[in-house]
Amino acid sequence: MEMGRGNRPVALTGLEEQAVHVERSKKRRRRIIVDIDNTLWHLAPELWEALKKVNPEMPPPAEWDSRKSIERFMPIKEFFRVLKDIHMRQEIYLPFPDAEYFLQGLKERGFYIVIASHRSPDTYEPTLNWMKKHRLAHDQIHLSYDKSVLFSDSLALVDDSPVNLSKALETGILGTGLLFPWNENSGFPLFKTLSEVLRYLESKLG
Repeated sequence: MEMGRGNRPVALTGLEEQAVHVERSKKRRRRIIVDIDNTLWHLAPELWEALKKVNPEMPPPAEWDSRKSIERFMPIKEFFRVLKDIHMRQEIYLPFPDAEYFLQGLKERGFYIVIASHRSPDTYEPTLNWMKKHRLAHDQIHLSYDKSVLFSDSLALVDDSPVNLSKALETGILGTGLLFPWNENSGFPLFKTLSEVLRYLESKLG
């Protein structure tokens, strides 16, 4: 069954059902999940500056190794409020210089790109507008607080979080991303630029 206009189920013929199944299988086989924050743009310095307005004693992002390390300086609810405020203003920020090249490179190599970010669904519109403004190729945007639900049907995850990369590894998919102080000792293949990440993915996935 497929959903037609008004989300009404539409009966498909056997051949149509098979075509839909094949298309979905192709997407699963070639699907890559790409993070936004500290992957397509540099969130860390913007977030740190905003958090220091709440508490001037807030340490730099390299020292945020756990939830407790943040809660020493402010309630976690306040942390996420500040983060959401930044996400709501996403359109004013610039992506990394090679973000467009990276995503376009994935598309040209036949990958289905899911942009997945740990952010409130309320920020969907500014996120989409930002992607369009900077010509950042993608097939789907997934905003939630658990991107691991996407892992089982994907080939790889591009992310800066060692926690997310570890979950990806446990699921049996490739994990890589940009190199930062908070992930440099994680043991994952991490790189200084997205162009290098693209070359790595191509070497592993073809």
